[in-house]
Amino acid sequence: MAGPDPTRLERTQALFDAIAACDRADAEFILSGVLAEMGAGPPLPALGAIEEEAEAWAAFATLPELTAYFFATGARLSKRRLGARGRMRLMRRLLGEMTNEERAELLR
Repeated sequence: MAGPDPTRLERTQALFDAIAACDRADAEFILSGVLAEMGAGPPLPALGAIEEEAEAWAAFATLPELTAYFFATGARLSKRRLGARGRMRLMRRLLGEMTNEERAELLR
């Protein structure tokens, strides 16, 4: 197995050093702009299969975008009748990566 890319590590350290050397307000201004450009933006209307469109959007979304849409969507879904299959599908997704201990803690 190959070790870490030294060039990537050097660039990461240089970026960290540059951010640390900036005035806080300047760093926040620049970083927020960079992160906004890296994000997916709001989802566009689906032109094809909606599940594929959602997956494509999620692949490019930032963590804040994913979190915001997840909680907003969850709030809406909680008011809908999903049926047993819909609820099971949702729960499988939510619980899928949890350990058995985490699941047990959640259900207490």
